[in-house]
Amino acid sequence: MLDAIDRRIVGILREEGRISWKELADRVHLAPSSAADRVRRLEALGAIRGYEARIDPAALGRDVRAVVDVALPPGTDPALFEARLAERDEVALAMYVTGPADYTIVVDCAGADGLDGFIRWLKTDAGVARTESKFVLRPIL
Repeated sequence: MLDAIDRRIVGILREEGRISWKELADRVHLAPSSAADRVRRLEALGAIRGYEARIDPAALGRDVRAVVDVALPPGTDPALFEARLAERDEVALAMYVTGPADYTIVVDCAGADGLDGFIRWLKTDAGVARTESKFVLRPIL
């Protein structure tokens, strides 16, 4: 079970994964060694699975974010589709979901042409049955 301090540590690390032990400890009112021990325990428990850099897609020329719902044809091997999808660098997030779509994919593309190319790839090379796309106007969270 996670206590209130553990949850606070997880929240801080979610926003600032490169924070120093001292700063983390100061913010949760612990000694740096105690904060480090808690983080190591949270990692061992799997509560913290890793650390990553947050990239600004626009700085990389990917100025269009879209959410694409995908339905696969009956009989399609989902593992093969997922493996092919993992090779695409436009994909920021992919989820297997319930409802009329099989997958919901968040993509960052270089303009509308980049999104068009990704959707064409889905329909031809990846062999999906149906797509539905939505442009993200602005993120909320």
